[in-house]
Amino acid sequence: MQPDSHLPESARRLKIAKADLWERAAKGAVGGFAWEYTHLVDHYFEERILEAGPQKFAFALVAVGGYGRGRLCPGSDIDVLLLFKHRIPRAAEPFVKKLLFPLWDLGLDLGHGVRTIADCISLSGKDFQVLASLMDARPLAGDAEVFETFRAAFDRKVLKRRGSMFAESLREHNQTRAGQYGDATGMLEPELKNGLGGLRDGQQVRWLARVMEAGGRTPVFLPEELARMREDQDFLNRVRTALHLAAGRKNDRLFFDLQPPTARLMGFAEADGSPEDTGRAVEFFLSRLHRAMVRIKAMREGLFLDGFPSQDPGDVPKATLPNVGVSARGVHFLDHSPVTPTDVLNALLESARTGLPLAWSARRLIRANPERFARELADRPGTLDKLVKIFLAPHAATACDGLLGTRLLPALLPPFAEVEHLIQFNDYHVHPVGRHTLATIVRLSGFLRDQGWAGEIARRIRDPERLLLAGLFHDLGKGEPNHSEAGAAIAREVLARYGRDRETVDDVAMLVRHHLLIPKDATRRDLSDERVASEVAGVAGNTERLDMLYLLSVADSMATGPRAWNSWTRALFAELYRKVRRLLEHGPLAEPDAAERLVRARARVPEAACDLDPEFVEAAIRAMPPRAFLAQDAETLAGHIRLVRRLWDAVAEDRMRKPSAVAGKGVNLVEARPGKVESTYRLTIAAQDRTGLFATMAGAIALHGLDILACDLFTWKDGTAVDVFTVGAPPENLFAEEVWARISRSIGYALVGKLDLAYRLEERRCSPLNKGRSAPRLRPIVTIDNLGSDFYTIIEVAATDRTGFLYDMARTLADHGVSIHLAMITTIKGRAADIFHVRDESGRKITDQERVEAIRRALSAAARSC
Repeated sequence: MQPDSHLPESARRLKIAKADLWERAAKGAVGGFAWEYTHLVDHYFEERILEAGPQKFAFALVAVGGYGRGRLCPGSDIDVLLLFKHRIPRAAEPFVKKLLFPLWDLGLDLGHGVRTIADCISLSGKDFQVLASLMDARPLAGDAEVFETFRAAFDRKVLKRRGSMFAESLREHNQTRAGQYGDATGMLEPELKNGLGGLRDGQQVRWLARVMEAGGRTPVFLPEELARMREDQDFLNRVRTALHLAAGRKNDRLFFDLQPPTARLMGFAEADGSPEDTGRAVEFFLSRLHRAMVRIKAMREGLFLDGFPSQDPGDVPKATLPNVGVSARGVHFLDHSPVTPTDVLNALLESARTGLPLAWSARRLIRANPERFARELADRPGTLDKLVKIFLAPHAATACDGLLGTRLLPALLPPFAEVEHLIQFNDYHVHPVGRHTLATIVRLSGFLRDQGWAGEIARRIRDPERLLLAGLFHDLGKGEPNHSEAGAAIAREVLARYGRDRETVDDVAMLVRHHLLIPKDATRRDLSDERVASEVAGVAGNTERLDMLYLLSVADSMATGPRAWNSWTRALFAELYRKVRRLLEHGPLAEPDAAERLVRARARVPEAACDLDPEFVEAAIRAMPPRAFLAQDAETLAGHIRLVRRLWDAVAEDRMRKPSAVAGKGVNLVEARPGKVESTYRLTIAAQDRTGLFATMAGAIALHGLDILACDLFTWKDGTAVDVFTVGAPPENLFAEEVWARISRSIGYALVGKLDLAYRLEERRCSPLNKGRSAPRLRPIVTIDNLGSDFYTIIEVAATDRTGFLYDMARTLADHGVSIHLAMITTIKGRAADIFHVRDESGRKITDQERVEAIRRALSAAARSC
């Protein structure tokens, strides 16, 4: 018996045609997929109804939802409705089974209903999701009169009477979508269907336009605007088709690992392209996708604002500027003939003041020819003055959306237009450059009104304009090898044309050139090294410039995303800022030099450890490395001494209990205290030093699911290692004390050969229960620097993050005889990065070039393998 012999001929033909369509689409022919797939299913129903024979009742078979729109993707449900005029006959059930059972046998996802017209009208009044699905109803077969009767009743009884309620339901639903799926126009991994700016937004525009038409109301959009939206919707639907094919299943989230194959199916990337070429192709693809989603979202917001305003007219503030009006429908022009460039800036200023967006009519007028307004506004000092006023206003974010949506800012500032849609293929930058730039400005504007620490710093700045202009220019050099230098040059050229004075130009250019200085130094360098603060102070020059540089760094990091700004980076930024400001306020002589500080610190330790044997304390102080006294306070060092005392007692006991070759070798002590930063802990681990000990500790911590943020390593002269790890909090379902005990046991087992950390970490990486954050695969970057520190060689390894990455790098360094003294975890060019301050076996920097290159090659190979 043939496997398909039970299928009717119509289903067999559908199966063959569907397989052919999938095969062609998998090779990149996704352009007409939605239409062709819809046509195949339509044809199946036509044939199947003929196969079922004549029916004794009048009916209409109706496609609804995505199938009704003719937009079937590979994973789409096929939703149909069997519609009857007055009542449902008994013969309807076997008829439905004849139609649908073959499709279930083919493995298709089906949704179906059997209803009368009255049922549909009643349900539409109770459930807006039913109403929405019926908005896209499309007749497939049956009695045309049944469908036309339904259509007329639906328009008369539902759309005319309940259209406004439907719009309000959609408005509430959009708030739920925002929380559940996010704003797809500014996400690293956008949700194509339900995210804001996704396919659902375009569907709402069509639905509500039909509601307005049924009510005899003037449409909000021109035919050409709707045509452009249909083009964007078609593009999104093709992307969704490619995504389903790339994933091999229904999936509407464009995860990082699916972006390259999706871009290839869309024709943006070659199948055999290099990683660098593929990365650039994905960035171009995401840029195109972003532009389409931004336009769709803007039309959905514009339709709600103009056609279904939610604000009570009595709550709308009064307009204060000439030829500008304010209503519940937004900020508009009172007289359209003519609208001057000054009127345009005034409208945006009113938007920033009131929090109301531009009305669609005003947006359309400006967007029709932004270059004309930009030409008349260009190079006029008053233009920049008005922009700064907009940025300083309470609702700057709303006006910034208007500046982007009308295309006025890109027209006014060509360097901004060149990078506006630039997207970097990594999991670090949340927004494209244009949106990131305006988000940075909005953050800076908020600092100026803040009542907390940021406001306290911001109020010390004499001229906030310079800070805001630095926010505007800081990333306009993106795409150049050194975007900070390029951005500073752009700032100098533009500000000079707009007539800004020399001091303003110099300050803004300095801020743009060095806007990454604090983030880089705070997250990559040893903050106990007085040279770090001294170098930053030398760049800033005075406290006001430092205040501006710090706030710009914070705003930039906040706007970049959670990888750049979190409680840990906040603490590091603040520590560096305080040290530099103290240096600028009081001068280098206000602080003792390193030698004097070391003597003072050593002298305070015996008092802090007065409960211990003085001879043991003195011996411990002599054994400690000098850097310990500069990096840790006296109380912390006294705690280290107590821990080491317990360690050696435990080692002696272990040697007595099991006299063998491994006696004492696995002994370690883990002491945990809450960290200085919320949701962090400081793990102090003491053990006998040996090659690879740090890697073993790092591997054991990673094995138990903790994120390592930083590590300070102190190797005593007597062979004791006291390593201090700053880690994130344990998983919520685990007790912290039990986690610390498990880490200690894992370290002990690994040191005596009872636990293969490399194997266990690979198991954890591959486990479906430990699915890590999706991230793009990026080429590793390894840099080895002998100039950044007077005492250490600084090694930076940046690559796609993975469980146990620090362990892999530390083990590689240990294999090459490298001694690690400090490790920090940060992000470099969108990659997770481990920063190591190291020396060779003799305690010196690693300067031999052959050895440097050997270490570089080994780290690159280890970073690539996973």
